[in-house]
Amino acid sequence: MDKYQVKALLEKFDKGNCTAEELALLEEWYLNWRQTPVHLTQEQIDESLDRIWNRLQHARKKPVKLYNLRFVIRSIAAILVLAIGISLYFYRYQSVNKHVTEETVNDIEPGSNKAWIVLADGRKIDLSKDKTGVKVLKGQLTYNDGSKLLDEPELINQPVTLQTPRGGTYQVQLPDGTEVWLNAATKLIYYPVLSNKGKRIVDLEGEAYFEVAKDKAHPFIVQSKAQVVEVLGTHFNISSYPDDMLSKTTLLEGRIKINHNMLLPGQQAILKDKNLSIHHADTEHTMAWKNGDFVFKGENFKEMMQKIARWYDVQIEYSENAATDQVELAGWISRKSKLSEVLNRIQRAGKIHFKIEGRKIIVEKQT
Repeated sequence: MDKYQVKALLEKFDKGNCTAEELALLEEWYLNWRQTPVHLTQEQIDESLDRIWNRLQHARKKPVKLYNLRFVIRSIAAILVLAIGISLYFYRYQSVNKHVTEETVNDIEPGSNKAWIVLADGRKIDLSKDKTGVKVLKGQLTYNDGSKLLDEPELINQPVTLQTPRGGTYQVQLPDGTEVWLNAATKLIYYPVLSNKGKRIVDLEGEAYFEVAKDKAHPFIVQSKAQVVEVLGTHFNISSYPDDMLSKTTLLEGRIKINHNMLLPGQQAILKDKNLSIHHADTEHTMAWKNGDFVFKGENFKEMMQKIARWYDVQIEYSENAATDQVELAGWISRKSKLSEVLNRIQRAGKIHFKIEGRKIIVEKQT
């Protein structure tokens, strides 16, 4: 199973909805777990053990029919295996986790739903962190749940800018039905009126995932740093931050044209110094941010730290002796984790040590 299947099964397990086959898969996963452990905080461990204990008590009180006995025994066995695994995990990594956390007076929370809209007249409208997204309709702005945000047709029919800060993410539905998910520190400008060539045009600075509504008569155009992506209807991700040396466009479904080059599903176009190259894409890695994770495997250390800096709204400082080119990252962790948990996970790779001072992370050589 990959990590997303494991996460889905663990969620079913927490709700008590696992079948016998799924419990068997979880048992098998645990047996292989030592090679790729999942990072948990003490709070998560305590919560998991409490749920396990409560479920055991519930199972003990509930009448059990004979033909279900084998299933119940198997379920309890699986629960105990997972409980032991959680406890062993904490025991095994407790000293490592404590290393960074003890230096952290005030831990830094992860990013969340944060964004604002800037209208053509310069007005800035902060979007609710309690909403899942916003819709740009004809003459209106509404949240995804239908609650109205703005009703001024003369303004909405002009360019609209949606922007997320460092430590923010948001989702927007455009008038044509196209859905866009914005990563941290990203700006999207939408032009409601079709161009004179009948094209739907947006400008992007940062990273966003697009699910473009199909409309063969009106191609969808994404303009970003030195590149133009033309779409008819497809799913793709663009990462094009001003402070990154590369722009990466990854296609998941359909077809797109980028600077007159055709991209097929599973391919990634990398633009560097106006030179475009096409490679096989690691789509799981590319889509990790939208799926709520950081994936470390195969990631360049400094590029990974840049992603962390944007999500937690922190600054990164490297000491002169930090051997960052020797760090080989592996594994993954949820983007909902606190900063110290993420740094502990990376620090286990060795070679480097983190120190947190306010909103600054200092990367040092491990002693």
